[in-house]
Amino acid sequence: MRYTALPSFILILFAFLSSGCDEEEDISCIRDCTDQYLAQNNMVRYRGEEIGCKSFLSLYEYKNKQYYLLGNHCADMVSYPTDCDGNKLCENGEDSECREFYKSARYIGIIGIKE
Repeated sequence: MRYTALPSFILILFAFLSSGCDEEEDISCIRDCTDQYLAQNNMVRYRGEEIGCKSFLSLYEYKNKQYYLLGNHCADMVSYPTDCDGNKLCENGEDSECREFYKSARYIGIIGIKE
């Protein structure tokens, strides 16, 4: 009877090993610079309040990276998807990469709003 704990130990070990990040599918495993990005754009976390004509920040996941896109329902503006390092897609005339982003990026939601 000394081996009764062995199956439980194996199950716990398996659960622990399988709970790690699967970087291809889990946005929580991706480098997060949201707080820094919000501060740079004088924004606060979005909590479901009315957006109206305030600028807002949307989050996308593309090729295992976070991309931010500024928007405003009342202003006609040009905004480029930007990653945590400040790299902007679409800005340099890279039409294929830009099209690929809008075709396959996963929209996470609005995460920030202008104060």
